[in-house]
Amino acid sequence: MQIEIVSIGNEVLSGRTLDTNFAFLARALERVSVQVAWHTTVADSSERIAEALARALERADGVVMTGGLGPTPDDLTRKAVAAALGRHLQLDEGVLEHVRARAKRTGRKLPASFESQALLPRGAEVWINRHGTAPGVLLEHEGKPVILLPGIPQEMEALADEYVVPCLQKRSGRSVEAFTLRTAGVYETMLQERIGALPQGWPGATLAYLPSYFGVDLRVTVAGDDPAQVREVTGRAYAELKAIVRPVLYAEGERTMHEAVGEALLAKGWRLATAESCTGGLLAKRITDVPGASRWFERGFVTYSNAAKVELLGVEPAALAADGAVSAAVAEQMARGARERAQVEVAVAVTGIAGPGGGSDEKPVGTVFIAVASPGGAAARRYAFAGTRHVVRERSVQTALDLVRRRVLDLALDPKLE
Repeated sequence: MQIEIVSIGNEVLSGRTLDTNFAFLARALERVSVQVAWHTTVADSSERIAEALARALERADGVVMTGGLGPTPDDLTRKAVAAALGRHLQLDEGVLEHVRARAKRTGRKLPASFESQALLPRGAEVWINRHGTAPGVLLEHEGKPVILLPGIPQEMEALADEYVVPCLQKRSGRSVEAFTLRTAGVYETMLQERIGALPQGWPGATLAYLPSYFGVDLRVTVAGDDPAQVREVTGRAYAELKAIVRPVLYAEGERTMHEAVGEALLAKGWRLATAESCTGGLLAKRITDVPGASRWFERGFVTYSNAAKVELLGVEPAALAADGAVSAAVAEQMARGARERAQVEVAVAVTGIAGPGGGSDEKPVGTVFIAVASPGGAAARRYAFAGTRHVVRERSVQTALDLVRRRVLDLALDPKLE
């Protein structure tokens, strides 16, 4: 089944708003083996919306449109779609009641224009929006589904999960299973060489390599007409792939590195402290993104200057003079100092050159030293991260978290594929 997604909105075309709705829908549909074959973005114009819909219906098995369902004058999707499909707009009493009831619950007096969201193309199936007023809409046109969704991401995502994905998966008539293994500390090419032709032995399966500065995700999707065979192939693929990547595997599914670190610390009863220079608090921020992080995170030190490293962490001035702030010796002293001052079991330190300036022949931009200290001692590693300042900092944080995870779990700090 091949779907076209049409994003509607001047704000998207201007570049002022990122089209996260498309990314969410594409990922969600890919998980159930519904292929997004086309993506079109159009302005808030009845003519453009109708033109995009007509073209999509010619080439796709179904259309999903996002945006333009609100109550303001530039929300033209309902009217444009109704006209393009030769249907009149008619009042849906259920949606009208939902709009009024939501206004009453929030204690707000909504403008009369909000009730225009209850005007829907004739023959529409309504999907009630539990997070807003504009409903999702399903229309049948010559055997093809035309789905209209609001553009507000929270509302669109909820409607997609509850209605759109199950609807299109059912229409595709295929059984689909999928899983994701998340790896860190290894390049995509190294994974490809090690995995080789293994996926050819998984009938109906596709393996996607999804690299980012957080690592490389391996996503396997198995589709077929026989649910029992799909489950069997998925189980076999999971076991075989996991056996290969186990040394560099840090999580599965949507779990993040910082969540994995928190779980490891809680299981061992350890607490963590951080000492940061080039990452400027980003490491502590990622850690505290996890709800309940106070159970295992004690404190963070942001020591951007040499003086701060000496005063707050006890770094020796001699080490700074001899090796520089960006060095293994200083990283180790930062980690040891953070551990001692916070009185925790484990601490991690990051010091480096994030760029764009400040590098040298000996220590170019992207040079980062990360150290971890625990009851077993302290160890530092040197890394060379490529990319912008933002990328260098993000990669530094991900690597620091992985070092903590490995130390807590008594794993080798330098992972290697078997």
